[in-house]
Amino acid sequence: MRLIIAYKFVKAFLMIGLALWFTADPEAAYSFGQHVAYEFVEARPFLVRLGEWIHTHLTERVIERSALVAWLDGLTTGLEGFLLLLGKPWGEWLVVISLSLFLPFEVYELIHKPGAGKAIVLLLNAAIVVYLVYARLLSAHRARSGQAPPAG
Repeated sequence: MRLIIAYKFVKAFLMIGLALWFTADPEAAYSFGQHVAYEFVEARPFLVRLGEWIHTHLTERVIERSALVAWLDGLTTGLEGFLLLLGKPWGEWLVVISLSLFLPFEVYELIHKPGAGKAIVLLLNAAIVVYLVYARLLSAHRARSGQAPPAG
């Protein structure tokens, strides 16, 4: 559970930082993205396609929309981490629901555009869902049967 909480807080910190950057200076974020695209095209043959894709698809409008998504993701992830830290059972269910909603999209993306990173994210999120559901159900079962809840 501590590992999940740490993951939530680190992710929230990074997403809120990204949201702040995209909100405070979207032109710099856009310029940085274009610079990265240029470096990819110039650096290695296997990064050329990625660099060209970034250059083609990155717009200031994308940065603005990404800022909104980063704010939403960062704040909800932080809330989830805080609820888990407080040991609230409904906080665990909130994490289960939010992660479960994204699993079908992650599976779809992995099937249509396979990648190691996508597979790792899918496996981590699925493992967190399974662990939290198991822990909640085990705790509920023990409460009904009069046993002490598990530590951790």
